[in-house]
Amino acid sequence: MTRNLTTIFVISFVTVLAIVLAVLSLVSYQIFFDYASEEISGTRLALLNENTDKLSKAAREISDAGYYLAANPSLIEIFSEPPIDAYEAISEQRAILEQLSIMAGLKPNIHSLEIYTDRYLDYPMISDSRLRTLNELKAQPWYTILESMDSGWVPNTMNGRPMVSFVHRLVDHRGARVGYVKVNVLEETLFADLNVFTPVDSPQGFVLIVDSGDRVLARSPADLEPSAVSLLTQQAEGKPYDLLKPEYRDMSSQYRSIRHMNEWYLLLVSELNDKRWKLMQLIPIEPLYAGTRKLGLIVALLGLGVLLLSVPMVYLLCRRLILRPIRKIIQGMKQVERGIFHTRVEPLFVEEFDYMAHHFNHMTNELQRLISEIEREHKARRDAEMRMLQNQIMPHFLYNTLDIIHWKAMDYQAEEISRMVNSLSKMFRIGLSGGRHYIRLRDELEHVRSYVEIQRMRAPQQRFEFEVTAPAECKNLYVPKIILQPFVENSMKHGYPDPVEDTVYIQIEVRKVHPSRELHIEIRDRGIGFPAGWSLETSTGIGMKNVQERIRMYCGMDFGIEVDHPPEGGARIILRLPILRTEQEAEQCLAFNSDSFDNKLRQLA
Repeated sequence: MTRNLTTIFVISFVTVLAIVLAVLSLVSYQIFFDYASEEISGTRLALLNENTDKLSKAAREISDAGYYLAANPSLIEIFSEPPIDAYEAISEQRAILEQLSIMAGLKPNIHSLEIYTDRYLDYPMISDSRLRTLNELKAQPWYTILESMDSGWVPNTMNGRPMVSFVHRLVDHRGARVGYVKVNVLEETLFADLNVFTPVDSPQGFVLIVDSGDRVLARSPADLEPSAVSLLTQQAEGKPYDLLKPEYRDMSSQYRSIRHMNEWYLLLVSELNDKRWKLMQLIPIEPLYAGTRKLGLIVALLGLGVLLLSVPMVYLLCRRLILRPIRKIIQGMKQVERGIFHTRVEPLFVEEFDYMAHHFNHMTNELQRLISEIEREHKARRDAEMRMLQNQIMPHFLYNTLDIIHWKAMDYQAEEISRMVNSLSKMFRIGLSGGRHYIRLRDELEHVRSYVEIQRMRAPQQRFEFEVTAPAECKNLYVPKIILQPFVENSMKHGYPDPVEDTVYIQIEVRKVHPSRELHIEIRDRGIGFPAGWSLETSTGIGMKNVQERIRMYCGMDFGIEVDHPPEGGARIILRLPILRTEQEAEQCLAFNSDSFDNKLRQLA
């Protein structure tokens, strides 16, 4: 069995082409018609779903008016206490009507607003159709829908014009019902913003708005024959509205064909909106697909001709545009397998293959770069660890010896020698720290304090001002050890050239930087500062570079040292470190950053 791509591709194409030619004349028309039918039905359903969103917006605008009036502090205040006299009752009615007028002016789609209440049965009432009694509301055939609800939508008519109304209960300060507010909108207004009919639709088609209880709230066109609506609805017994037939109640975002009196219809049911309403549209099928049948036949004939002409063209294009670039990329991969990482693939004409060639070249460049970087990193790690070992020769012996000297000095009441030895002992104890790479910040600060104390006793004639500011919550965080003393030592040695006249001022400030979740340790002095043009990269000193290398090796390349030259003079060093709250976090950080380059190499391999 052949495995050559050219042979497989040509054989597959010819086989498929032969099958297509054999069956195309028989099934092309039906396939195209079914596809076009699905596309038309899907497009009409998508259009209906879009209109469902528009309906949600229109209904929300109407219901918001009802909610606003029901929660209006002025109306609640009015209904909370009975009127004192007829004059006050008239004043209250005028205030209520004014609120209705304001709302009607803000909502142009609303036809009218009404308040139903028995508050003014014993007082004169203003002659206005917007202010009515509860008995008038209870006389409405749809009132039973609202008895168990705070609010709801009901179909309604006013002066022979079909409407949809939103009714909301009114309560006083105590939560007792005092009436209802009714917001009326014409059916034609509700459908005005909906684009549910197209020029090819038959006049026999119609649209229904159905609520969550399967009740028909509105229909378009309004003068629709009852026999047409009866295809989908039935009269609810003893109710003033129509209900969907049971077989259509569970439909949502679907379409199906319905046959009625030898004529086929397309029924479209939208998805439920946020009020769990849906739109239902019934369209005669014949006008929709009249042009599709003719177009399907034309497309089938054109497809047959194109397929016949495409065989030689596909063969030539396949060899030139697909097979040749693939061979070049495979050759480059074989070179990389042999360890030749400087291999490059030339740019290719086809965009996808050119993309592959570009990223192949990028991969080989990254491999070369990472290998060089790993070698440098390993060398720097070995050098830094060697320097640390050189600084810790025989630490146990030296620490124990210093402890003996301390107690001997105490025996002879040589307190100054005792303090100096004790400070030096602390430095060695913290520097040793069980071989750990991380120690608590409080121990690191104690280490640098011991160093400063030794310098004070070594040069009693020199004035020292040493300040440390560190929040208590930061002192238990973990940091790489011996990262502060080299900077304090450099400041004392190089920042103050006249040890007698100059006052050595060094301040250490610790703070958390919340946006970046970093720990910053700032070291400032008031000495002569760094020489012009000085930088950490070009410096020949060992101590500061050693700290920089260890921070990056233990904490990652995103952390390290920042050197600043303040305008007021002196020097400022900022150590940027990760926030490590536990020893486990510190060990995980050390392990992750120590092996980062090795892991990258393994992934690429």
